[in-house]
Amino acid sequence: MATRTDARRPTRPLIRLKVSLLDTDPEVWRLLELDAALTLDRVHEALQIAMGWRDSHLHLFTDTDPHERPRRGDGVLGGPRRWMTDADLEEPEGLPETEWTLGQVLTKETSPLFYEYDFGDGWTHRLEFVEQLTGPAAEPVAHVERGERRAPPEDCGGSPGYAELLDALADPGHERHQELTEWVAATVGPWQPFDPDRLDVDAVNRELALRFPVPDDDGPAAAPPDAPPLVAALVERVPAGLRPEFRSYVRSAGLDAPRAVDPEVAARMTAPYRWLIRRIGADGLALTAAGWLPPAVVAEAMDEFGWDERWIGKGNREEWTQPVRRLREQAQRLGLVRKLRGRLVLPAVVRKLRDDPAELWSFVARSLAHKHRHDAERDAALLLALELATGHAGSRDEALWRIAFGLEVLGWQAADGWGLTPDMVRGQVRDTWDVFAQLGAVGDLFGPDAPVPPAGRAFARAVLQS
Repeated sequence: MATRTDARRPTRPLIRLKVSLLDTDPEVWRLLELDAALTLDRVHEALQIAMGWRDSHLHLFTDTDPHERPRRGDGVLGGPRRWMTDADLEEPEGLPETEWTLGQVLTKETSPLFYEYDFGDGWTHRLEFVEQLTGPAAEPVAHVERGERRAPPEDCGGSPGYAELLDALADPGHERHQELTEWVAATVGPWQPFDPDRLDVDAVNRELALRFPVPDDDGPAAAPPDAPPLVAALVERVPAGLRPEFRSYVRSAGLDAPRAVDPEVAARMTAPYRWLIRRIGADGLALTAAGWLPPAVVAEAMDEFGWDERWIGKGNREEWTQPVRRLREQAQRLGLVRKLRGRLVLPAVVRKLRDDPAELWSFVARSLAHKHRHDAERDAALLLALELATGHAGSRDEALWRIAFGLEVLGWQAADGWGLTPDMVRGQVRDTWDVFAQLGAVGDLFGPDAPVPPAGRAFARAVLQS
């Protein structure tokens, strides 16, 4: 039945429709409410989000089931068959979808309408008119009421291929179990792991609200920001069809949490940097003729942090003592120290941070977000921070694989044109990873991988919130 509205408030016509993905068992379906004034190209966008597709193939709308044989009165045998075509089709036929609205082509009398997506896999959606509604103009333009199951993975071979995929994944003894498990991991990616029964209606509606913001009295509304600026910029570079998955992944990082740190935690995490700042002092620290830290200073650092217990050698020559060399190089990259005429000196802003661990912690987070030698390294650093903030990766290798997926989505590729490998990514994140390790934000600097501690996740969030 129609929705009641206040006659004094602006309203809009809505259509409630059921969308069913044909030839799926169990059926994939959604109950949707859409603004009747949406042109079909916008309806296409809503269907992609509602069903969980990635918008990586062509599509079209038609008022005749493409799986049925033409009947008298349909198509060439009779009255005109309406095709509402995608503008990207090389030889479009029929009516442009940008000029026809949902209210014009889907009514009680003309129902059902069909939406075809990916002409190779041949996914056909049946759009059934359920009810004409009138809703407040200030309420969502597109909204999912309920539904079941996610859409199949892209390029899985249509209904027969999807049925085999589900059988193989469910049966470890299936001859293609390992092959298809790896294919799903590589194709679906890490941001929203594949679960055929999963449907998060709230997440879908959040995405629809971002794509279809409600106009206000002053004109079209802009979508509200749903991430800090650095991450929002990444979101905008992700292809539109993958943004819902990426945004879901970003939300799991908890970036809406306050950017704050306990002073004692900050003091513990920044201890090596504060020691180096104090050791350099206001007058600076003279380097050796070869440009290294004096041996006495190297030995002092090794003793201060107990590094000498886990390092082979005398531990007094910086060029041969990796922990101290790494600390100095990190401090320079982060802008904590700089070289000037054979001395290490402190920038004016850093001198004020020596006795304020929380501010130094924030300074390092900001520097880690912004000080990179090139764009690929910056993207890799932000994706690493996202991995650490979410805590999803169980090991360094898994984190590298997940970062590789993100870099490829953002448009980076290997020099030979093939996919990025974890080893390639390792080089892009090495400097950033070393800083996280120095802070104790990831596993032991000298030991194996370990779960990301709460303080590490908080620091990763601070990097992304910078």
